[in-house]
Amino acid sequence: MATFLRPGIYVDETLDAISNPVTTSPGEAIAAFVGAHNFGPAVPTLITSWNQFSLVYGGWGSGTDLLPYAVYSYFANGGGKAYVCRAVPSDSVASHVTLNDRQTTPEPLLTLTARAAGAFGNQIYVDVSDANTGAGRFNMAVKVGGTTDAYIADRYNDVSLDPADSRNLVAMINSPVTGSAFVKAAYIATDAWSASITPAIQTGTPLTGGIDGSATPDLVSATKQLEATGEVVNINLPGVTDTAVLNNIISWVEDYGYGFLVVDAPQTASLDAATALTSYAKLSPAANTTTSPPPLTASSYVAVYGPWLVTADPASVASGATRTLPPGGAVLGKFSQTDTLYGPHQSAAGTLSRLSGVYSTELRFTNAQLDNLNAWGINIIRQIPQSGICIMGARTLKSGYPDRYVAVRRLLTYTRKILVDLTRSAVFAPNTPDLWHSIAATLSQQLTTQAQAGMFASATPDTAFQVICDDTNNTTSTVDNGEVHIDIGIAVARPAEYVAIHISQYDGGATVTESA
Repeated sequence: MATFLRPGIYVDETLDAISNPVTTSPGEAIAAFVGAHNFGPAVPTLITSWNQFSLVYGGWGSGTDLLPYAVYSYFANGGGKAYVCRAVPSDSVASHVTLNDRQTTPEPLLTLTARAAGAFGNQIYVDVSDANTGAGRFNMAVKVGGTTDAYIADRYNDVSLDPADSRNLVAMINSPVTGSAFVKAAYIATDAWSASITPAIQTGTPLTGGIDGSATPDLVSATKQLEATGEVVNINLPGVTDTAVLNNIISWVEDYGYGFLVVDAPQTASLDAATALTSYAKLSPAANTTTSPPPLTASSYVAVYGPWLVTADPASVASGATRTLPPGGAVLGKFSQTDTLYGPHQSAAGTLSRLSGVYSTELRFTNAQLDNLNAWGINIIRQIPQSGICIMGARTLKSGYPDRYVAVRRLLTYTRKILVDLTRSAVFAPNTPDLWHSIAATLSQQLTTQAQAGMFASATPDTAFQVICDDTNNTTSTVDNGEVHIDIGIAVARPAEYVAIHISQYDGGATVTESA
């Protein structure tokens, strides 16, 4: 603002900053793995490395669950971060422990219960020590998998059970944002709080009573928990081919709008390509027109990848040991890596998507079989000479253009997420032409950035996208209803699936022309 020190006319120029364009969507390139496992939290937990997964989920566990192998393959193939959702049987029982207070006649004070049911909770231990910062204040450590300090998962220092204290332990443990992923707390004291209403000093006190159930885990409910993250998630249920389960998840993904499902093709015990072709066809709505069993939903929010991969066995210490694993973990690793290097508009496919740690595929298909599989929307991983084992497909299960391609669907989801996030500030703002112009300018700036990054069919804004937010789509009626309408169109680029090389002969030698 100008400083008024003498008579005259003063002019101030104020430019309201337009929101900075977003170059990466909050949540893009985040994988999500859902499956049964015998250790760890049963809520979506963000993991950024295999070492962190080993700490939180106990590594390989019993060795029979596919979930840890999918996570390992993900990080081995360039994955950055992932949510893990452990699905538990409905008849599992959660472990718990009740801590007594320090009164002359000790009374029950605090109950800690494992957040996830199952026998793994019996490997959770609690330490309590004095904080030495005042009467009634203490420290608590929650250890998972062992009793030494190396197993500390949660540490709460200088806390109290005083309901009025800003560091109330129960509130901290039970916080839905920053609370414990392993235990929840319940204050059960009947006496009014005092300094003696503090848990007794102890070391390595275990939670007990946890039991693994025998019922089938509810994978659909476990997957739907991902909605609470608000993230764009690329989901895989390792080895799951039950179309009844998967179609329920596809329906949820479409409703949620910010997910993409990668399905593992069935494993073929006979290692016969013709038999595999028949089982693969049952998943494809383009190949299977029956209802028993029904195929997967013809949706652009789902893609199928196969066959299974023969890899070095990461859980074995034996030299040369191999294991056959579903491909979803490695595929999502390449999704993440491609997003980082290029963006979601680039298909994670071709010779640039060579899989790491893979010796071979469990099956090899003939050219005729590959033709059928491609027409059915099944993405095949296969050996490419001089390149290695590569993902050689990028199609969803939706037959029509343009979102028959994985890259197109994921770009649309990516763009939707960014534009929604950029317009949140408009909620409750005065619904006037000034607001409309501000929204149009902000979104146009973002889409221009994406166009110039090569995400659309054109780098020129006039031909790459359009944004309409004016009185043509915001009428008196819509304004009276408190609505702001924004119409956006983008020109998406389709992947070059086929490269045609034409060879002809002329007197000076061969002529080669190439087109895509």
